[in-house]
Amino acid sequence: MIKTGQEFQEVVYGYWSRRFTCDRNNFKTLGTHIIKEEELNGTNKAIVYHIDKMSVVRIDPLLVRKMRLLDKLDGKAISLAVNDLQASAEDKYRIELTSTLLDCFLDANDFKPHTVPADFTARRVFPENGSAQLSDLFHACTAEDLDEADIYVDDPDPVIYGMFDGESMVAYASHRYWDNVIADMGVLIHPAYRSRGLGKAVVSALCAWCIQNEIVPMYRVFDDHTHSVKIPQALGFKELVVIESLKCIDTSRT
Repeated sequence: MIKTGQEFQEVVYGYWSRRFTCDRNNFKTLGTHIIKEEELNGTNKAIVYHIDKMSVVRIDPLLVRKMRLLDKLDGKAISLAVNDLQASAEDKYRIELTSTLLDCFLDANDFKPHTVPADFTARRVFPENGSAQLSDLFHACTAEDLDEADIYVDDPDPVIYGMFDGESMVAYASHRYWDNVIADMGVLIHPAYRSRGLGKAVVSALCAWCIQNEIVPMYRVFDDHTHSVKIPQALGFKELVVIESLKCIDTSRT
């Protein structure tokens, strides 16, 4: 069954409820949940996930003690903002927002397909048959391009769509699975073919495959990557989760 409406929301928020071991209905209520994350121990970092009305904070355990955040914010009926963290901190600490990620998800009913431009074709690519074309596209792009697209050259994603100019692959969209129900997408455009609508077209082709196969498309993008943000917006995606990465700076040591 195509994921739309209530079922679509159950897939999206169900994933995050499993991720943070909570009831999905918690996201409908204003609140803050702080998780002391050993993975962040000693980093002076926190990651805030704004999911519907709720904020989940994964934070360096040492930072919780330094700033006494747990008593001040955990469980409070607020949707956490950076200013709230700054206000809760002792005077010598400054909270710096280092990046903001937007997790955009596509309800099948909102999908706005993008037409493949004239003189190009879009089709699914299987690494075992298209390795040379994939390799040519990867080598035409910089390491920064590949990192931004979150593409691993030596570990291809399970579903790949390519945009072709003749036999040359000039754009690429792929996804990896989250719990086998969400498709986390990456997109890469040949430097000589950018700003021609190929990104929207190749992501559109991948979205159509996902919808037909009962998978919810997801597009993660940094909020300041203005060109990339236009792709999910044009295809009907909605921003459902905002992820803020924060750094705590001890100003007494600077």
